[in-house]
Amino acid sequence: MTALARPQNSKAILFGVIALLIFTAAAVAGGYWWNERNKPSQASKTDCLLAQKLVDSAQKIPGDKAAIETWVKSERELRSQLDDGYLGASISNYNALAVIRAKGDGTPQQKRVQQLADQANSHCTDANVTLVFPPIAS
Repeated sequence: MTALARPQNSKAILFGVIALLIFTAAAVAGGYWWNERNKPSQASKTDCLLAQKLVDSAQKIPGDKAAIETWVKSERELRSQLDDGYLGASISNYNALAVIRAKGDGTPQQKRVQQLADQANSHCTDANVTLVFPPIAS
């Protein structure tokens, strides 16, 4: 009887090891997928350089309200050339804060400006571009 029990135990152990390996491979693949799914999109170098141009243009917003609206429209057209919409959203938010300041409707918090800078830069990591966001807050 013990001679018969050993082959069955060996089979059970073998199937257990195989099941464990399959489960481990699935867990690793799932973890990799989850990580890739949740990391920021990566913009091209062209997008990142255009984003810097848009950030820099926010430092030259005109003073009167009609000219500000013209600037906003031209900025929107230029921003539409960005392929990475998530990068474009960060740039749009930064420029919106600059417009609020230019109109005299408030002063953005530096913490929010820094969050936008960090968020935008997370999309330019693979392009090896670091966006510089001049302060618009007091």
